Amino acid sequence: MYYAVIGDLVGSRRLSPEMRREAQAKLGSALEKVNAEFEPGVAARFLITLGDECQGLMNEEGDPVAAALTVMREMKPFEIRFAIGCGEITTPVFAEAAIGADGPAYYLARSTVEDMKADHGARLRAALSDPDRTECINTVAALCDRLSADWTRKQEELASSLLLARMRGEKPTQTELAKSLGVGQSTVNARLTAAGFNEYCRGMLYIRKQLREYMLGTEGGGERLI
Repeated sequence: MYYAVIGDLVGSRRLSPEMRREAQAKLGSALEKVNAEFEPGVAARFLITLGDECQGLMNEEGDPVAAALTVMREMKPFEIRFAIGCGEITTPVFAEAAIGADGPAYYLARSTVEDMKADHGARLRAALSDPDRTECINTVAALCDRLSADWTRKQEELASSLLLARMRGEKPTQTELAKSLGVGQSTVNARLTAAGFNEYCRGMLYIRKQLREYMLGTEGGGERLI
């Protein structure tokens, strides 16, 4: 079983040639970061495919939600959406690049990203062979996307940094975050509260937990959400 991850740069055709080059450069750098930071779980390296798309393949140790969120963060101010397909790969997998591999995981991811282009919905979706779990995951993803849609730049930077830290198993305190940002603890608390961070964090960790349980064929248990 694999996670096939396909990303699509939002609104790329409306970008000027200069902005498009900048976006592609940022995307290339972001994918290199993912390949390095998530290496044990990367079955085939992430790379740019169609100019405004990218793809990668992750194994059962992979964390496709954190990988997608990392690219989203690195791509700012450009927007990128991700589809995660969970399933088998029926062709040989080459670690050097996610090109040439094929199978149900990619079919699910490709179909999902095409749906995302058509309906301009949430920036993160998953597709599994289990339709009920797929619907549940994507409902939560849509709610999280709506919650984060009105964040200010400072709220987004803080919330995404803290969520990714928690996904790495770190537990920075608000005092530590405040020190790293050069602001007071009360400012950090106010930004997180206004952003609805606890609710957002629970939702994203729930999505991650559901994908892991499906991939490993387990139910219940797992990580504590918050």
